[in-house]
Amino acid sequence: MKISLFLILLFIQYSIYGQNPYKVISVNGEILAKKANIKLQSGIEVSSDDHFAFLIPNSRAALINPKFGRIILTEQNASNAFSKAAFAPAISSVKSRGALHTSIDSKNQLISLFDKHLFIIDKLEIKINQTLFPMNDRAYFFIRYTYKGEEINKKLPFKSDTLVIDKNKLYTIDGNPIPNPDVSEMKLYYYEIMGDNTKATYLSSFNLSFISGEQLKSEIKIILDALANDSYEKKIAEIYDFVNQFYGPMDADYLEKWVNKEFKLKK
Repeated sequence: MKISLFLILLFIQYSIYGQNPYKVISVNGEILAKKANIKLQSGIEVSSDDHFAFLIPNSRAALINPKFGRIILTEQNASNAFSKAAFAPAISSVKSRGALHTSIDSKNQLISLFDKHLFIIDKLEIKINQTLFPMNDRAYFFIRYTYKGEEINKKLPFKSDTLVIDKNKLYTIDGNPIPNPDVSEMKLYYYEIMGDNTKATYLSSFNLSFISGEQLKSEIKIILDALANDSYEKKIAEIYDFVNQFYGPMDADYLEKWVNKEFKLKK
């Protein structure tokens, strides 16, 4: 009797999750859907009853179904990932913690911003109190990092009182872009020219990761299409959870502002 009940429950579970189409949001690495004989890539659909070959170690993919939710498919969970599909939890509690300050009024605020791993979509603009850190031809910020054993100092661009951290400006040497920069630790300095003397003040060390806005936009569109009839809050929560799981812990308010700007979402 117990075996029969188990088989019935197993059949029900298979019926629910076994043959549902999931759309691929994003892929890191290389994964083959064996039955369909296609490699996973953003935008294609695969069936939840397919079998997957992970052609590159540590490959993973994010997929979504509008009814059952989203999964992160890995070699470790491939056998039961689709049965655990779910939608993201609300992010109201997350947004109240550790917000990314893009308006700086104290030295401690500035140091606090640059003492963690920053995840930036293409570029970040930070408004800084000019009585605290004026920015002009004789006073500015620069970032120091090491690339292939060479120490690189990059002056950060600014617009009036707004500091700009831009991937296209940061990762260049003699005007030439650095392809796929493998740079870990960054150091932020404030540089001043005072008559014949100069002063470089060390402020903070941090890690920095840039996310392609063009790529992220195409990935988020897949999520929004799947959740077209759902609430604003559910859409934002799903986007936030995807980005944090697939890229890293990005500030919720910063991400929400970017999404609203790109997709014109309304609450």
